[in-house]
Amino acid sequence: CAPSDNSDFVKLDIRLIAGSPTVSKSQNIQNRSFSPWDYTADRDPNRYPFVIYQAKCRYLGCVNAEGKEDMSMNSVPIQRETLVLRRKTEGCNVYFQMEKVLVTVGCTCVTPRVYQVG
Repeated sequence: CAPSDNSDFVKLDIRLIAGSPTVSKSQNIQNRSFSPWDYTADRDPNRYPFVIYQAKCRYLGCVNAEGKEDMSMNSVPIQRETLVLRRKTEGCNVYFQMEKVLVTVGCTCVTPRVYQVG
């Protein structure tokens, strides 16, 4: 292969290679959790992937066995840092740059933090 004119850039194919099957949405984990959550679509046309689904906890407390909110426990988000590609433009040139984003992937139930005053 002939050397590239600019060694700062690499060619990137953003199509996914077939890998392990994704978890089926029918498992409904976000509704069965003691700390249930809902997903919202975060859309950005200058990012790849264009859509990232963010979880948002439904309650401040956790759900007990009767399905009622229990404020003696706390629902907290589970977050993960992931890499995305950000579209950049300089004059007529368009390129993609890697960027870290924080994605909320679900919620979990935890004991509350208790601070002693005094």
